[in-house]
Amino acid sequence: MLRLPAVDAARRAVPLLIGRCTAAVLALVAGLPGSAAAQLLPPVCGWYEPPVALAYPEANARYYQIDLPARPPAGARVRVEGEFLGTRYFSLQTYDARFDPVDHLADYRLRADPGSRSTLLGPTASNPTIRPGGRYTAYVEYGAPPRQRPRNTLYTGTRIDAPVRARLWLRAYLPETRVPLPVVVLETPDGDRPLFAPDTCRPPLRPAGVDTDAADVTTAAADAAPAPTTAADFVATAGSSPRLRRFEVFHDIGDDGEANSQFGLNQDAAYMALAVRRSDDVLLVQGRAPTFRDRFVAVPLRPEVRYWSFCQNDEQRTTVVACAADRSIPVDAAGRYHLALGDGLPVLPLRARGFAALPFGMVRDGRGLLIYRQLIAAVDFAGAIQRVGSGQDARAVIGDYAPIAVSCPRTLFSARVRAGDTPASIIASCAAAP
Repeated sequence: MLRLPAVDAARRAVPLLIGRCTAAVLALVAGLPGSAAAQLLPPVCGWYEPPVALAYPEANARYYQIDLPARPPAGARVRVEGEFLGTRYFSLQTYDARFDPVDHLADYRLRADPGSRSTLLGPTASNPTIRPGGRYTAYVEYGAPPRQRPRNTLYTGTRIDAPVRARLWLRAYLPETRVPLPVVVLETPDGDRPLFAPDTCRPPLRPAGVDTDAADVTTAAADAAPAPTTAADFVATAGSSPRLRRFEVFHDIGDDGEANSQFGLNQDAAYMALAVRRSDDVLLVQGRAPTFRDRFVAVPLRPEVRYWSFCQNDEQRTTVVACAADRSIPVDAAGRYHLALGDGLPVLPLRARGFAALPFGMVRDGRGLLIYRQLIAAVDFAGAIQRVGSGQDARAVIGDYAPIAVSCPRTLFSARVRAGDTPASIIASCAAAP
C-alpha cells in the first residue's frame, strides 16, 4: 500500500489557506468570554474556495467549503437547500478538525424535493432527459451516524472541539452550467439562523476550464490498426523489463503516526498512484478504460464508473499540476487508453496518434505523483479499484484495468510516433529498450 508522508505539510498549511472569513471568525471567538464564544455563529461567511487546493485535488473539479459551528444549541442541525447541478458528479461531504473524512452524500443518494426530479438514474448514470435545477434538501446532524440512517442526512462525527471545526464540502466535477451554491441554515428549537449573509451564499459554479473537449476521443488511427498484442501478453513479455512500473492502490495519504490518515480524500473515489521522478525519459501508461457516460449522453446504458482520470501532482506539496479527464483520453478499438507524461510533449499530434499527454510540471525536488482516479464504480464492475485490498497485487484482482507504466527514451518515443506505430506497439518497443 502506497503511503505519502507529505500529508503532514499539507495538514499544517490548511489553517493558513482557508480564507479571511474563517480567520475573522476565529479572531472574534478568541476575544469573547467562554459562554459567548460557545454560542457564536459565523455571521458573514458563505461558501468559499480554498485559495490553494491541497491533498492531490482533481483539476477538473471545483471545491467549496463552509465551516459549521461546533457548539450549536442543543437539538440543532444544519439544513442545506440546493439544486441538482449540471455536472458529471457532485457531493456533500463532512470533515473533522484534521480534515479527515467523516460522512458523505453523493448526488445520486439525494432525494429530490416534492415537485422536483433528480438528474441521476443511479450510481453511474445520469438522466439526459432531466435538466439541472431540480431542488433537494439535505441535513447535517451533529454526532456519529446511527445504524438506521434517515435519507438526505450526513453527520459531523464526534471530533469537534473548537468554535469552528466541523467542515462541509461541496465537490463538483466537470461543471457545465452556472448554478447557485446551496443555502445553508442552522435549524434550532428557537427557529432558523442563517450561517451567513444572503448576499454571500450564491457564488456561481464556473466551468472548470481545464478539460473542455467533450467529443468522442476514440481515435480513427487506433480503430483502424488495433494493437497486435493484448495487455496480458504485454505484461508477460515485459515483466522482466527494468523499465516497467506498476501503480499501487492507496487507501490513505499520510504517515503521521495514524495508520488511517485520509486527509481531504473524496469518500466516493478510489485511487492508484505511481511515484515519478524527473528524467529525460517519457513515461508511457497503458490500461483498460472503464466505460462512462457524459452528462447529456444516453450511452452507455450502464456505465462502469461515473468518472475516471489521470492527474500529475507535486508529491511534496500535494498540489495538482494537470489532469486528463476520461472524455479527453483516447481509447483504442481494444478498449485501452494510452497516456504520455513528460514536459514539452506535443499534445494535439500525440492525441491524433492515440496518446493523451500530461506535463511533468514544476514539482518540488523533481518528485511527482501520477494518480489514477475512479469515481463511483458500479457494484458489479470487475475493474473497480475498491476491490483491491491492502497488500494485494492489483493486476491479480482487477486485471488490465490496473494501469502499468514504461519509462521510454524520448528519442525512441518520438521516432516510433513519427513512424506511425500504434501506442501499444510503441510501449512494447520502449519496454524492450536497453
